[in-house]
Amino acid sequence: MATFWEALYGGINPEEVPGHGGAECVAYLSNKTKIFETCLSTTIMLIASVYAFKRFSLPAKPPPEGDHFWKGPLLALLSAVLGLQIGYKISSGQLLYMLNPCHFLTIVEIYLLASKPTRFTLSILRMLVHYVYCALVAIVFPETGGRVLFGELVEYWVQHILIFAVIPPYLIHIWGVHNLEPLNDWSWACFAGIVFGIQHHYVMQPVAIVSHVNLNFILCPATKDPFRGPHYRTWAVFHQTASLLIMGKLYTIVVKLILPKSKKE
Repeated sequence: MATFWEALYGGINPEEVPGHGGAECVAYLSNKTKIFETCLSTTIMLIASVYAFKRFSLPAKPPPEGDHFWKGPLLALLSAVLGLQIGYKISSGQLLYMLNPCHFLTIVEIYLLASKPTRFTLSILRMLVHYVYCALVAIVFPETGGRVLFGELVEYWVQHILIFAVIPPYLIHIWGVHNLEPLNDWSWACFAGIVFGIQHHYVMQPVAIVSHVNLNFILCPATKDPFRGPHYRTWAVFHQTASLLIMGKLYTIVVKLILPKSKKE
């Protein structure tokens, strides 16, 4: 068990990498503030779920899969990146960071690459389009201070470029651009936001509090957070909700402009 806990978070030293955890980070927000912000997010998620369940729709039949020559190589590449990431985290004693959103995205995209198009996998793809902005945030505001092993920084950039700019457009291409939801359909963005909120407030937050590891900066703000302060999470509820809604639609527009249209369109 001692070896397990050491691999899980024994290598995370907040004294060396500010903002990555520790008692001071846990105490950054009062328990009252944490409860209030969790209740605020939960209220928004409940409203979003009522709205989304009344409006979402899917094609009656699973979409046919187009040319998938690159599907196998991309699946092997992304799986190798994930395996390398896990190896880095175990060797550095930071495996707990695998709960962060971009690793979740990587696993979901591996699943989609290994799957055939069905109504269920199409549902995941539609939510994924709104969730990939998390990878964009990691690209624009990289937090790489804890990556010290040889090749770890290169792996960081390869992973995030793949899960943001390569895999989702490829899946959309082989399954058909027309199978994305219409631009005036906001239900799938709401579903993505619900998953995002549950992951942060009901998975990462309790784990972070117990372990004193600042998973995706749920306990205290990042050093580059423009909303850094005692209300950074309250601001995050609103700017992350707006990002999910807006960035997913912008991503959809760009993908539809770039990818060739099928005969059905």
